[in-house]
Amino acid sequence: MISIVSVRLPTGDTPVATVALEPYVLIKRGDTVQSAEDLPPEGEPAGASPWQLRSRWFRSSIPRGGAVCSVHPEREAGLQCTVCLRARVAQHLSYHCSPECFRSSWPQHQEYHRQAAANPSHENGYDAAGKGSSTTMSTGETWVEVGRDRRYTPQQEDVGFVLKYEASIIDAARAFEACRPGTAFSARVRPAPNLPQRNLVPLPGAGPGGGYGRFTLLSYNILADLYAKADGHSQCPAWVVAWPYRRQNLLRELLTRRPDIMCLQEVQSDHYTEWLLPELTKAGYLGIYKKKTTEIFTGSTYAIDGCATFFRRDRFALVKKYEVEFNKAAVSLAEQMSNPGQKKATMNRLLKDNVALIAVLEAADGVAGPGDAGRGKQLICVANTHIHANPELSDVKLWQVHTLLKGLEKIANSADIPMLVAGDFNSTPGSAAHSLLVRGRVEPSQLDPSMDPLHLLRDQKLQHALPLASAYAALWDQPPTSEALKRQRARLDPAHHEPLFTNIGRDYKGTLDYILYTRDSLAPRALLELPSEADVGARPGEGLPNANWSSDHVSLMAEFAIAGAGG
Repeated sequence: MISIVSVRLPTGDTPVATVALEPYVLIKRGDTVQSAEDLPPEGEPAGASPWQLRSRWFRSSIPRGGAVCSVHPEREAGLQCTVCLRARVAQHLSYHCSPECFRSSWPQHQEYHRQAAANPSHENGYDAAGKGSSTTMSTGETWVEVGRDRRYTPQQEDVGFVLKYEASIIDAARAFEACRPGTAFSARVRPAPNLPQRNLVPLPGAGPGGGYGRFTLLSYNILADLYAKADGHSQCPAWVVAWPYRRQNLLRELLTRRPDIMCLQEVQSDHYTEWLLPELTKAGYLGIYKKKTTEIFTGSTYAIDGCATFFRRDRFALVKKYEVEFNKAAVSLAEQMSNPGQKKATMNRLLKDNVALIAVLEAADGVAGPGDAGRGKQLICVANTHIHANPELSDVKLWQVHTLLKGLEKIANSADIPMLVAGDFNSTPGSAAHSLLVRGRVEPSQLDPSMDPLHLLRDQKLQHALPLASAYAALWDQPPTSEALKRQRARLDPAHHEPLFTNIGRDYKGTLDYILYTRDSLAPRALLELPSEADVGARPGEGLPNANWSSDHVSLMAEFAIAGAGG
């Protein structure tokens, strides 16, 4: 005989409209337990075995955990239209988040009432010839059949409700069920996120986008799951922070932007291997990764975050990779000290596990331009980093930035190569670390004794020769020849010409992320729009992430032209 052992939906997943669900069914044949993957679905021609898998999907009639607004499904419902209930309109259409929402949608609502009166059989959104029948449990809850395939993609009308999957084994030849059905329930279906609408804004004189000598680079701290669960994001609804929800939104954003190069920070090590690398590989990217040096237990495995750099394989090839562990540089610095106490204090101060990832890429002919063939392949150096976050350790931030720049100077001295430096620097505009990046030096007035309690920076030559400039600061130098440019200039800090914010937390709003370039070899030609606070929808005291913005940072992206490559 054959029987069902268990049925389950993906563990920990939060169903999201447009994301297909596929249950896992275990069956028993004789004494062997195995997956039901090899069982054909009901309705296929009978093969050597008569057994087939019958699948039924149902939607609950009672919203779980509170209903969601029919107009703004990312919001909880605050009121319900009683006329809809009397007219037997589909229940999910009767909910609204606020009186203002209800008033603005009233014309459409009246149309629902008229349709329900004209078609009384359309109860709950299904007519008599629709997807299927309904069943009632002993609790009095009605379940409406919505699908008969093994996989089911939640629809808009499922948002706010629980889905039930029933599996049974049938004998196709004799048309009877061979065993009791197995059942699994989903979590509450959440709405598909609305991808933020942000366009590339051309800079005056840049000409049309794309073409020879041009490429795009995106930098994005995607908020590792191990930090999203921390208390700093406890103001977010659990489903907003859930990794199965956020990862779909993040991937949609990355693939919609489709940059030539991606510099991603806070990429959790197991998520890089199991999800991000496979998904972006399918999309035509190659990736490299450097994780931090100390792993922690996440509840199911040991993992830590790190930096991931991806590049389109039709536009670039990897020539060389450098992995920077700031801990190694800290140990090297401490070993030069003769005083054991100072050595121990230096190690305690500087060992913070942060890393950087440097890639030397070779541009394809379509990037460098046809006129460059005689000069050899065009190389580009891309540095991706995540600097230490503690706001009280500004000396550590400055030391890490200085260490990274010294390594990049060595590369620059060995080859004439354009450079890009991107990442989450956890340093605000005007800070010593920011000054070192964009001005090439730190002014003495920026180094008061409180910033350097161990005198680690006092004897350092805090300057470099790389001609770095901030990509978004280029907006400040542009005449506001369009409304888009006017809006973008208004979203810059007038003192330092950087974005007003790239990170919004519960207790913080400011700029921590930058894209920098060597201005003697590269020129920004277009920049991804900076959002306003209203655009990101961060409510006072809440911050990010939210239903549509799945990180506490916003992505930055710039299009660059290679000097002398045309375009």
